[in-house]
Amino acid sequence: MPGYWEEGCLALDMSESHTPILYHYLASPYSEKLRLALGMAGIQWGSVIVPAQPPRPFLDVFLSGYRRIPVLQIGAHFYCDSALAFDALAGVSDRLKPAGRLSKTEELLRRHAEDRIFFAVIAAASPISVLRLLAQDLGLFGLFRFLKDRSDMMKGSTIEKLSQRAAARLVEDFVEQLNGLLKQDRFLGDAHAGYLDLCCYHPLWMASAINRETLLALPPLVQAWMRRIAALGHGRSVLVSERQIYDRVTGDRFQDFVGELSGAFARDSLVSVRPTDYARDSTEGHLVFMDEHQCVIKRNLPSGDAVFLHFPISGFEVRAL
Repeated sequence: MPGYWEEGCLALDMSESHTPILYHYLASPYSEKLRLALGMAGIQWGSVIVPAQPPRPFLDVFLSGYRRIPVLQIGAHFYCDSALAFDALAGVSDRLKPAGRLSKTEELLRRHAEDRIFFAVIAAASPISVLRLLAQDLGLFGLFRFLKDRSDMMKGSTIEKLSQRAAARLVEDFVEQLNGLLKQDRFLGDAHAGYLDLCCYHPLWMASAINRETLLALPPLVQAWMRRIAALGHGRSVLVSERQIYDRVTGDRFQDFVGELSGAFARDSLVSVRPTDYARDSTEGHLVFMDEHQCVIKRNLPSGDAVFLHFPISGFEVRAL
């Protein structure tokens, strides 16, 4: 699969059967959040660079209609949400505290950062700066493809539409909120970096990528915090081959995934899962687990092997077929 495997990485250590594999592209803010999480975890990880927009033939074999990036793979399990991915990493590294341990106040800030601020950063930016950044990363032809794809992706979305001025004010208020919190500690709510820090960092990382002057305009405490988060690094990424990815699926000892089901769904019932806000493409599979936080569907590959896709309950809808 030419162009899909990141160059300049080390070879994957096959003795590590549960080495996480991240499907990402370099300009993706949510991918940056998980790259930093992998750096915090202190473990080696497999890196697979995918296009910024579909089609992604290799990944689509596993995920069918799901199109958001990043996706984290551990064995036969694919985590289609950064919070679930973070918790999966916490399961293999004691350096991470699960995302679910946020207090109510911290969870409200996380949602604000990822829901409103993420899109406000885009709305507040100069369109010329955004286009310049995209053209540098994607090339002229890739830029047109990306813009067409994102236009289609946002059809029917429920994302709040803000004017440039209102969006800029929202981002300014967010930065002031962070500044107040950082007067109390080096990180948000703790002496060590955690999931909340990454969630609040990645929208500002995107803003500074669009306009390099953004970082210099931040209050000194927020600038220093941004530098501390960036210093976490991405850990040690390793080169992954297509064969090694399949080996992790077929070699997973937990192929017969068993879990509880809440609600009115029956085990192994055929369902579709899709986001409720944007990129509302659906993925179909057989439901094998569901609680108040996540659902897991099983998909059978043409080879006869199974993969398990993990989706959050919040922000997604599950429908019987």
